[in-house]
Amino acid sequence: MVKSSFTLFETLLSIVLLSLVVVGFIKYSYYDNFDEEFNSLNKIENSFNKKNYTHNFTNSSKDIQVFINETQIKEISVKEIKYKDEKTKLIKYEIN
Repeated sequence: MVKSSFTLFETLLSIVLLSLVVVGFIKYSYYDNFDEEFNSLNKIENSFNKKNYTHNFTNSSKDIQVFINETQIKEISVKEIKYKDEKTKLIKYEIN
């Protein structure tokens, strides 16, 4: 006689294996680090807004030239603030 249906044991085994695969994808998914990266970017944004620059920031002054109507050149002194860590690099310019 040919067996054509699953037994209870085979059904339970299939469900367990499928749930292990799903849990594995959820646990090691790329999106797990999404909250951590969002919090990191939020802290950097708050530091920029409050002008509270910590050890990961570097400050320097620069003079830049701005072209107006392709004929006038205006020189502006700006403050360059850089943030750099292993994942993120940001630059902000403030007019002095």
